[in-house]
Amino acid sequence: MEKNEYVVAIDLGTSKVVTLVGRKGAGGKAEVLAGSVSDSLSGVARGEIKNTEHVLKALKETIENIENELGIGIKEAYVGISGQHIKCSRHSGYIFIENNDNEVRPKDVQRLNESMHNVQVPVGETIIHILPQKYTVDGESDISEPVGVIGKKLEASFNIITGDRNAIIRVDKCLSRLSVNVSQHILNPLASAEAVLVPDEKELGVAVVDIGGGTTDVCIYHDNIVRHVGIVPLGGNIVNKDIRSYGILERHVENLKVKFGSAVGELERPDKFITIPGLNARDPKEISFRNLASIIEARMLDIIDCVNLEIRKSGYQNRLGAGIVLTGGCAKLRNLDVLFRRHTGQEVRVAVPENHITAESLELVNSPAYATAVGLLLKAINAGVTMYVENQPKAAAATTGAATAVAGGTVNDRYAGAGSGSRQTGGQGRYRSGYGRKDAAPGAAEQQAQAAEEPENDTAFEEAEEQPAPRRKGVFGRLVDKFNNMFEVIDDDI
Repeated sequence: MEKNEYVVAIDLGTSKVVTLVGRKGAGGKAEVLAGSVSDSLSGVARGEIKNTEHVLKALKETIENIENELGIGIKEAYVGISGQHIKCSRHSGYIFIENNDNEVRPKDVQRLNESMHNVQVPVGETIIHILPQKYTVDGESDISEPVGVIGKKLEASFNIITGDRNAIIRVDKCLSRLSVNVSQHILNPLASAEAVLVPDEKELGVAVVDIGGGTTDVCIYHDNIVRHVGIVPLGGNIVNKDIRSYGILERHVENLKVKFGSAVGELERPDKFITIPGLNARDPKEISFRNLASIIEARMLDIIDCVNLEIRKSGYQNRLGAGIVLTGGCAKLRNLDVLFRRHTGQEVRVAVPENHITAESLELVNSPAYATAVGLLLKAINAGVTMYVENQPKAAAATTGAATAVAGGTVNDRYAGAGSGSRQTGGQGRYRSGYGRKDAAPGAAEQQAQAAEEPENDTAFEEAEEQPAPRRKGVFGRLVDKFNNMFEVIDDDI
């Protein structure tokens, strides 16, 4: 076992498990070396592990894919924590300066911060983060950096982030069964904010809203300080439940939502329809673009109401100079930024984790769905952390590539393609799902099996390399084209 430049991040989401390995790159940015994604198979509900076996299966898949690709054995990781059990409360404390010259030194600030671990929290909860808000020295308040200030009494207010102890223990146990130690727990909204914000936004005031499958995480910055953290127990899954209530099979719902869905009903045409195969030779079902968007809009308004409540609770609703930044798996839902802008009165942008990673890394994680995992990597890199790994024989490149592509494609198809290719120019048309048809393209699992049975075409690979350089697709993007072509256009005039 050796310690080297690797850092490992694991995001245990409601609908996906993401594992990334990276290191510090040029200019202090994060370089993502490898990544893998797997469906969590309902093992996580609203950010909490509910079925250990399902989570273990997904974790094992992602970890083994990366181990085979890089020829390492993962033994440590930064792990994200979320769930409605997370709480943010305000506390204050003070110490007396013991230096002869009464000058505040870094060790004094550290001593005050560490004293907050003695704060009494409710039974069954544990402290995850202690976030200083402002310092006061001998009555002089609003000091952001007290080191060097002269005084006898150092005070500060803190946001204390706590969580359910048993929920966190379940995370640790899952990883320990795979011989992976948790180097540190990081709250998901803090990680997401690290990945998508720029310093100017943190200073002006901004709310990062990470909309995942089971929860929506809110993190508010102002004057470069985390002012509030809140977890809304609603996510993209509530939209899926409403779509299923229209008699649409679950296996069609997610693809239907991200490929054709929109968050604003009035912007969609009522005369365009999606045709979905019926069950057991029954007639196909049809749903108009506008009706689908109206379903999505209603549930997204519920989430926006909760986000607005969290912003008001923070007390910073009038100090968000940089507005709202949307990220997470649902953030690329078409027109979601329009809906947020209308109902929050804030400027809104949708963000991918691009500002703090190398250009090559962006090819691998170019989607809001990976903001949390990238943020975990950044947290580790900025802390100067490196992690223990075991060197092991590297798997065959062809096998590794196939496994990683399939694992990465599952979630990228679901999230990174949200809203893409869903508009057609001119003419009235209907769309029919490729599911259930004899001539439908094989799914990811079938293509993986075919790849294992058929020899790799070396000639085609060489010819592809000789062509003008196309945009390189990463482990999370290799199946996006397949996803975008799953539906075919059928014109009414035919």
